[in-house]
Amino acid sequence: MSDTNSNIIAHVKKRAKKLHKQNPEKTHVQWLEECSKNLGYRDYHDLMQQANSLQHTESFSQSAASSICLLDRDSEIINLLLEECVVNEKKGVLINKFWNLLLYPIDKESPLEDVEQLTRQKIDKETLKEYGYSFLERTEPQLKDFGYLLLAMSHYFRSLMDNCRYQIAEHPKFTDYFGLWLRRHQNSNNERDESPTLEKLKQFYTFNENEELFKGSTSWAPKWWLEEQGRI
Repeated sequence: MSDTNSNIIAHVKKRAKKLHKQNPEKTHVQWLEECSKNLGYRDYHDLMQQANSLQHTESFSQSAASSICLLDRDSEIINLLLEECVVNEKKGVLINKFWNLLLYPIDKESPLEDVEQLTRQKIDKETLKEYGYSFLERTEPQLKDFGYLLLAMSHYFRSLMDNCRYQIAEHPKFTDYFGLWLRRHQNSNNERDESPTLEKLKQFYTFNENEELFKGSTSWAPKWWLEEQGRI
């Protein structure tokens, strides 16, 4: 990223933070959108995309061959958003840790206490969720699919936090969780979500029929633990 583009993004972030403090009736995400538009961009996503020379030219069918799909395609934008949501000065180190949590499952070898602390204290899951909802409001399919990804990611980090809190030491990686989450999200809305974008994502992110997100929650736990706790 050039110094000029980096300065533009820094300016927008600083301006949005100041405006949100002065006018909290709008969320930080909404102020990022407004400040970006004031500079001639369609929105904050457009600003980040142009600043990083990101080109999303592949269709869903072309990107389906990738085992990590949207994570791979949108990694640079995800990095920028994680930087916004990470609660610590050493952002670079923490962002790498959060990427590891996305790419690898939790097992008995995982440092459960460290993972719980990371997901509880070091990332603003609500802001990540706000970003997700803001992209879902857009009409462009590639922005809507990114919205589902971010919304699921915020729930995924909370699911890891809950899993490690109870010392379960068993949790799927994000791409496996996402397949379950997409179906849980579709069926949990008061009005069934029949978005074409969501249907396409379901084709890319399959799921294990022996696993599910238990009723009323977006947190994942193995069936043996749920049965042991009397939750199913």
